[in-house]
Parts: sequence; C-alpha cells; structure tokens
Amino acid sequence: MFTDESPNKPSLQHTVSRAQPVIDSLSLILGPIADSNEHSDNPAMSLLHNQTISRDIMCRLRLATSGSGTDDLCHWLYDTFQSNIADLQLVVISYIPMLAGVYLSRCNSSKETFSGFEAVFLALYSHEMVIRGAEACIIRIPNNIRIPGASESGKANSKGKATAAEPDSIEAIVSPALEPCNTVRATKRGLIVSVAFDLYYNDISLMPVCSKIEFCEFCIIWAGQDELAGAERLDEEEYNVQEEEEEEENVEEKEEELDKKKEHKQKNNRCNQVPLPWELFQSVLRILGHCLLGPTNSKELKEKALKAAKCLHARALRDFDSKAMLASRSLVRLGDMIEEPVPELQPSEITADLSELEALRASIFSR
Repeated sequence: MFTDESPNKPSLQHTVSRAQPVIDSLSLILGPIADSNEHSDNPAMSLLHNQTISRDIMCRLRLATSGSGTDDLCHWLYDTFQSNIADLQLVVISYIPMLAGVYLSRCNSSKETFSGFEAVFLALYSHEMVIRGAEACIIRIPNNIRIPGASESGKANSKGKATAAEPDSIEAIVSPALEPCNTVRATKRGLIVSVAFDLYYNDISLMPVCSKIEFCEFCIIWAGQDELAGAERLDEEEYNVQEEEEEEENVEEKEEELDKKKEHKQKNNRCNQVPLPWELFQSVLRILGHCLLGPTNSKELKEKALKAAKCLHARALRDFDSKAMLASRSLVRLGDMIEEPVPELQPSEITADLSELEALRASIFSR
C-alpha cells in the first residue's frame, strides 16, 4: 500500500521545528512577524525573501548605535549562523553586503570598536575556514600562449640545450589558505571581509535582488567616486541657475564659494574611500560580475552593477593598482558590450559576403 509520506518529509519537518524558535526570537527584536511568514511551509526561506522584514533589519543595521557588543540584532545574526540550519544561514549571508558596508565605512571614519559586527564576520570566517580546510583556493587558467609542440618534447636551442616544456595551464591563487583568527585586526580586516564576500558569492544565485542592489550601492560609496561627481554636477547646475537669475551679483564671490564647496566635497569624498586591498577588491569584482552578467530580469541591478564597476575602475586608476585596473577595466568593457545593441545583418549584406567567399574559393582552386 502506498502512502504520501516520503523519506525527506521528516527531515524537512525537523528543520522547520528547529528554525521556528530562532525566527520567533527575531520577533523580540523587530516586533511581531507577519502571519504569512509564521504559517509558511518553510519559514526560513520565507524570511529570506520577506522584503518588509529585510527593510526593517537593514534600517536597524544602519543605526548609529548598531554594531556594538550589546547589539541584539548582531547577537541574533551570530547565533542564527551558528545554529547550522542551512536555510537560516542563507538569511544571515544575505545581509553580508549591509554588514560590510556599514562596518567598513565606519572603521574608516571612526576609531570605535564594533565587536558586534566583528563577531558575525569571525563566525563567517571560521565557517569558511572549516570548509576549505588548510588549502588555498586555486584556479587553473589555460595557457593560450603555449608554443605548439613544446609540450610534447623540449625544443633544442642554438647551444644544444633543451628548453623547458610549456605548461598546458597556469595556476593562480584566488585566496590563500586561511589561518585561525580570533580578533579582527586592521591588517586582517580586508581578508576577513573578503572571505565573507566569497561565502556570499557561493550562494549568490539564492540571494534576493535587493541584497545585490545594496551591495552595488556600497561599492559606489567605497570607491569614493559617485558622491564627488554628483556634488560637482549639482553645484554646477545651481551655479548656472543663480548666474541667470542674479546677473548683477559679484561673479568672483560666487566662484570662490563654489570652489570652497567643491573642496569640502572632495575632502568628504576622500574620507569615504574605504581601503580596498587586492583580496577584497577581487571578491567585490566577482560579485559585481555576477550582478552584471548573470541571469536576472532586474534592469536596476545591471545598471547599478555597471556604475559600481566604473567607479571602482576609476578608484583603481587613482590608486595606480595595476591588478585592480586590469580586472575592473575588463568588467567595465564586458558591461559596455552588453549595453551595445547587436547590429542586424541585412539580406543584401549576407548575399554580398557569400559572393566574395565563392569568388575567393574559386580563385584558390584554380591555382
């Protein structure tokens, strides 16, 4: 006799029963949670895509008092990730862009300690360290400049010595082997946050679009480009309007005031520039690459990702970082190629090309 029960059903019920108390504890921080989430078959996944709760959590993470050792929300994120419930871990991972955005920006402009944020990042770091073991993340790149035939046998040079065979691929270390870390030091901050971004990238296909857009917006802020460019355009427009309406005023005084405003904006812009070491920069570009080139129906996400890539490229140019310059320029070019419309070939052009090919073929065989 057949029944409706399946072997996976008890495990799902067990997961839901474990996740529900964790979700209920969130209501003690945010207030009552919507009934739609409570009565869901999978409350953890409903929580992941609940935009109302997501906005509430993001607003709380932006508060000036957030990130301290007594922050209840940071405690909840830490305990939830340590629960080892996969669906709830995805919920925590979805807030990595917001956590990193607020944390890195504040560390750059304040000398305060943010032990609440750091505890969450250390939990993410330890989780990824266990997954990787003691091995580095290595990729193999095909060696397209390999000399044909050199791999089969060494080629003798003029002195009779055989040259070394060219390898078929080149190994590149994406991330070094991770070492245990109990505190977040300034010298290790970039690495620890980059590991969290790698964890985010591994599950990026499951992340809500709003989380990815938030990430792109923080990239623009970290680059320190958008605020300055926007301020300059705004100041120039205001200056032109005032010049037309008040032609009798002293132009020199307005120019001096405008210069002071621009200088003030530039100083604020430099303060907003978050240090971006290479290990952090490349993790950021990987996520932006998926946002820009990955499967999505969100036009806003692609526009934000391309804007963020251009801002980071401008930052790399200003920092004279050769690795970052090459990587970001490649991503910007790929993004521009997507934006460019593909020209449609007319039937007359195809016929002309075929005629040329036939003429060339006839000339070759006639020899």
